[in-house]
Amino acid sequence: MDRKEGTVCASRDFGQIGHCAIKSILPLPAPDANHPDTVNNMFIYCSGCNSEGDDMRMRREQAADLVRTRWGKLLKEIGTSAADRYSTDAPPPKELFAAAGAAGLHGLFLPASLGGQDADAVTRGAVLEEIGYLCEDPAFPLLLSIHTNIALLVAEAGTQRLVHSYALPIARGERLPALAFSEGTDLFSMRTRAVTSGSGFRLSGHKEFITGGMLADVFLTYASTEQGDMIACLVEATDKGVEITATNGLGLRTAGTAQLTLNDVSVPAERVIAPTDGLSNAQTFLNSRRMSIASYTPGQMRMLLEQTVAQLHKRMRYGHALINLPNVQAAVGRMYVALETSRAMAYWAQEHFDQGATHPVFDSVISAAKYHSTKQALVLMDEVFRVLGGHAYYGDPRYGMYLRDYFGFIAGAGTQDLLEINLGLCASRDLTSTPRPNIQERIDVT
Repeated sequence: MDRKEGTVCASRDFGQIGHCAIKSILPLPAPDANHPDTVNNMFIYCSGCNSEGDDMRMRREQAADLVRTRWGKLLKEIGTSAADRYSTDAPPPKELFAAAGAAGLHGLFLPASLGGQDADAVTRGAVLEEIGYLCEDPAFPLLLSIHTNIALLVAEAGTQRLVHSYALPIARGERLPALAFSEGTDLFSMRTRAVTSGSGFRLSGHKEFITGGMLADVFLTYASTEQGDMIACLVEATDKGVEITATNGLGLRTAGTAQLTLNDVSVPAERVIAPTDGLSNAQTFLNSRRMSIASYTPGQMRMLLEQTVAQLHKRMRYGHALINLPNVQAAVGRMYVALETSRAMAYWAQEHFDQGATHPVFDSVISAAKYHSTKQALVLMDEVFRVLGGHAYYGDPRYGMYLRDYFGFIAGAGTQDLLEINLGLCASRDLTSTPRPNIQERIDVT
């Protein structure tokens, strides 16, 4: 409290939050003797601070426990080599995706028709959050969600041939897909052309920024038609006229990013997912991708915050551990706020989906959750580099990996700027469509 004015100082406020967060994060709990492969969850909810219903919280905790006990060892294996692979732009080996599929990891995100579990959005989100927390390869949850979302989109096309040739093998991790959409143009100026050829099409064009492209066996590809419409189709990596080249960017270096060149590639009719209105098809996919980013990013943020607090306990200044300095506690408080608000937005988006309230093409709640988690992940990383200094910059490669990848979210699954515009349009429409009650009506209601 300010002694003269009797008001709460903002920095002291964040310091108090940081102090509570520090107690929640440490000390590290002992390993569970009954589950030696379990990677323990260090983050503990403060009793009385969680407004979520007990049933919803229990479902999330059960899903997280399932990830730790069933797939913890595999996720640790994938993450162990991430720093070395990041330095050489190498994605996880394809056999690890097959192992994940065989172990049933993909199935949690898919319907029973694809051998999945028909899990709801709350459960899927909890699983992704825990994967983000446990697996120290920042690209793995992104790749996993792209694969399962494409499997679902292919299955929804409705033909048995597509399901058996593509959706089911993707669901088992046996065939890996990627999205070939971006060209560096707006959605209505797509240069990749689909020319009618018999009952199918011939595609020519160039696609950029393909996450997982170097791993992909098949590409979900979008192209403009002679009639000015857009189609969605599947292009095999082995099709004649397909060229795949690696893209070495600032981040996502374990995501196998690539470019795709199509030189008069023949696509038979049975590989066409959407013969018309491919734009809505693509937007449906991007809606799902935004949900995935909003769901797994808080898990990654939680891991980074815990690692940061652990380091702050070890590092000394002026005879005290850094964690005991009020300005450092305030920084931890700001990181904690970034994490918990991102979680809250993700949880609301998941519940919103399960209530059947989402718009299939552009959902404002899901988009706001992705937008917010991106901004807050960068806020958290800024604070990390301020309090850890050289250790974050030189010592632990994970901080640089995640920082670079989070900058990629600014443009991924709908740029932040475009999301702001679209969210503003939605808000201006939704907030003016229902008349506000007058004061007396509000008094009567309350």
